[in-house]
Amino acid sequence: MKRIIALIFMIALSSISVAFADGGQSAVDPRNQAIIDCTQAIANNSNDAVAYYKRGKAYEGKAQYDDAISDLTKAIEINPNYAAAYLTRGYIYANKKNQPDLAFDDYDKAVIANPNYAYAYNNRGYMYFQKGRYDLAIQDFNKAIELNPKYPNPYFNKGTAYEKQQQYQDAIDTYKKMLINISLQDTQSIEKAKNRIISLGGTV
Repeated sequence: MKRIIALIFMIALSSISVAFADGGQSAVDPRNQAIIDCTQAIANNSNDAVAYYKRGKAYEGKAQYDDAISDLTKAIEINPNYAAAYLTRGYIYANKKNQPDLAFDDYDKAVIANPNYAYAYNNRGYMYFQKGRYDLAIQDFNKAIELNPKYPNPYFNKGTAYEKQQQYQDAIDTYKKMLINISLQDTQSIEKAKNRIISLGGTV
């Protein structure tokens, strides 16, 4: 009888432990905590653009895109030169809302707000690329590379723009330049660039 009671107690205790573990995982979700913290910051100061931006990023991470856009828009209303807010809202418009014109406008505003923002040039360049404006796209990719030579995305995008125009040697040269400049720890991008070069008839 004692053994049965002990076994029941152990099973109950195990269930409690699992329940606490599950609850703990939800409680420590950094996005949930960011939303709580930023909501409190906004309650204390309704003109806290950074709090709106951070909460918008948290909503984006939770795929609550309408809430994210609302918060990012509020951050921009408070600070019209908030380049990161334009960039994030543009990303949502482009990739989650299928609104490329709104995305382009936001990337354009991000570049104007911060002319040294490599990510904004890359993203705006990609919007040009999607429109078939390869000349303007390559200009933006070049600027992104100039500002951040270790950033792999504009190299890939620029190389792809050359490939679309059948300028294969220019594409190969772009990928080779990337191999020289990006971090050696970025093995995934390095392997991808090597494969691109080989597929175009080049050597590495």
